[in-house]
Amino acid sequence: MPKFSITINNYRGFTSRYYEGTYPHFGNKDQAGAMQNISLLEPGVMKQGPGMAELTNGDQGGVVTTLMRGIMRYAVTSGVAYAIGGAKLYKFSSSTVNSGGSPSWPRTILDDGSEVGEDVAHYQGALYYSYNQTGSIGTIGRYDLASTFDDDYWDTGTPAAADLQSAPHQMINGGDDVLYIANGQYIATLDGTVGTPQGLDFWQDAIVNSLTWNYNRVMAAVNRPNITGSNFNQSAIYTWNGFSSSWEGDPIEISGRIGALYTKNGITYVWYEQFEGGSSRLVFGYTNGLRVVPLKTFSGSLPLYYQVGEMGDYIVWLSSGRLYAFGPLSDELNTDMFQIMSPQYTNTAGGIASPFGVMMIASNDGGSNYSLEKESGLETDASYKSIIYQTAVGYRESLVRKITFYFEQLATGAEVDITLRDNKNTSLFTGTISFTGDGAVTRKEFYPQARCENFRIEFSYSDGSASNNIKMKQVVVEGDNYI
Repeated sequence: MPKFSITINNYRGFTSRYYEGTYPHFGNKDQAGAMQNISLLEPGVMKQGPGMAELTNGDQGGVVTTLMRGIMRYAVTSGVAYAIGGAKLYKFSSSTVNSGGSPSWPRTILDDGSEVGEDVAHYQGALYYSYNQTGSIGTIGRYDLASTFDDDYWDTGTPAAADLQSAPHQMINGGDDVLYIANGQYIATLDGTVGTPQGLDFWQDAIVNSLTWNYNRVMAAVNRPNITGSNFNQSAIYTWNGFSSSWEGDPIEISGRIGALYTKNGITYVWYEQFEGGSSRLVFGYTNGLRVVPLKTFSGSLPLYYQVGEMGDYIVWLSSGRLYAFGPLSDELNTDMFQIMSPQYTNTAGGIASPFGVMMIASNDGGSNYSLEKESGLETDASYKSIIYQTAVGYRESLVRKITFYFEQLATGAEVDITLRDNKNTSLFTGTISFTGDGAVTRKEFYPQARCENFRIEFSYSDGSASNNIKMKQVVVEGDNYI
């Protein structure tokens, strides 16, 4: 009787276009058809992703009463970083969002009473914060990092520049010691104390959605026209030297809406949205010459400039409130995309950053609950589902006789529930691996005797531990192709 044996010994990320069906059957046998809050940071190992815990004062019961967008990517001084959201400017450490003190935190931005925070930047010894307000205008405030705030610094302070447009206002530090600001159809600049709101001019119906610095130049993601929804955008990435009246050379054209740019180790990554058959398809890739090289497609919401970043050797981004990772960047042969962690609220996503070496995520429940969290412990709302394995031959059923799981030694509280399920959503077999039931073992065998045409293996950590993981290393499935 023909036999089959399936060995998973190198857990991988999502299979290609995993989002197009509930039971993907294509891809590598080691890849996933679905997952939630799973870490693949350790080579060849699948385990629960990091949990998250609020900072002290990190919710509406403390001092966080707005959704933070721009969060500092690095510490301004030892153990200190800043963030902005709504009309609030926040100061925080690795454990606490500052409350009270002198000056008092959080700082309420005082302009016309309708401020919507965008971004923060540390430039030439001061903190700058961009925001929009009523009247379809924006501006930039300044804090000297001691005691003095000038909330309307850009247009009434030393620069005395014209108002910014009401638009995304990402700010980046250029290698030429100039602060570059996204400003609607323009790129604005702050060179010392000299503000130029229209440093580079694009089309009237265009919008600069994101900026980054690479090749000793500014790179700008420009969408045209500036409309959302299921509409075609002829977008492009432009390169500018910071002083000429026009961009350099030909732009990198993208048929779709660009969400964000991010540069790490000399490579500029890009997230953009295309439409296929009336449906949105999100693409993550990188620039190479005058083209974008796609790396992965994914589903969810298009990440914006404050929702992308890095975590060690991985590029990370928020989509539909959940954090995705791609990498490791140092391994060209085994890079993967996986969904690694989630904040407590996935309704409305804010910004992300890791100024103190751990990931921080801001979120909102769509109502009056706000949060700033950092990675902490392990997430038990975690699951991993393999692709579908077709084992039957012809019209006859196959038989799954034996499954052997290999993992690192179990510790107190560690547990994972196993399910075999076919593409008709029929549960074929269930089992549990746990320290309570099995002790400090490193392998476990099951004998399902499950008749099926196909199956996938599902792992659920809902009854697992927030402190002791089960590091899955290998699965061997054995059976007969038909009975």
